[in-house]
Amino acid sequence: LPPGTELDHYRIIKRLGKGGFGITYLAYVRHKDSSAKSGNTLVAVKEFYMKDINGRKGSTVTASRQEGLFDKYRNKFANESRLIHSLSHPGIVKVLDCFEGNDTFYYVMEYVEGGSLNDYIEVCGQIPEEESLRYVRNVGEALEHMHKHNMAHLDVKPSNIMITKNGRAVLIDFGLSKQYDENGIPESSTSIGGGTPGYAPIE
Repeated sequence: LPPGTELDHYRIIKRLGKGGFGITYLAYVRHKDSSAKSGNTLVAVKEFYMKDINGRKGSTVTASRQEGLFDKYRNKFANESRLIHSLSHPGIVKVLDCFEGNDTFYYVMEYVEGGSLNDYIEVCGQIPEEESLRYVRNVGEALEHMHKHNMAHLDVKPSNIMITKNGRAVLIDFGLSKQYDENGIPESSTSIGGGTPGYAPIE
C-alpha cells in the first residue's frame, strides 16, 4: 500500500517489511477529533498478504481461491491476532487493534522503535556475552509466558526479535504460532518446522 493510504482510523507512512504471510507498515493514528494533532501516535499495521497467492487491485487484496488457502490462513491470522492481543508481557509486542478491510485482515501493534536483533548483529558483529544473555533471558521469559497460555511461537530468529531503545528484546511476528489445548493437541494446522531454515525451533 502506498504512503497516505487510509485504513480504518490509521494512515500509512511507509512499508516496514514483508514476509510470506504479511506486509507490515508504519502508520499513525488518525484522531476522530479533527482539532487533535495528527501523526503523534505511531503504530505498526500488519496486513495479511500471502506472497504466492495474493495480488492487488488498487488497495483491494485479490486472491486465487483454489483450495480455499487464502481464506483458511486469513482466518488463522485473525484468530491468532486476537490471541496475541490477550497476552500481556513486556517481551511480547502489544497488539492494540484488529479489523477487516480491502478483502483481507489487519492487526495493529505498538511500534517498537529501534531495529531487529538481526540488524544489530549485522552492524555490530559479535555481541558481548552479558548483553547476549540479557536478550536470551528476555526472549525466554516471553516464550515461557506464551507457553503458559498454550501458545508456541515456532519462528524465533534474530529478525523476529526487536531491540528497544532501552535495550530490551521484544518478540514479534506470530505468523507461524500455534495454539494448543490443555492436552497439548494443536488447534491449528500450521506445519511445525515451516519457518526459516536454520531456525524454526520446535518449542
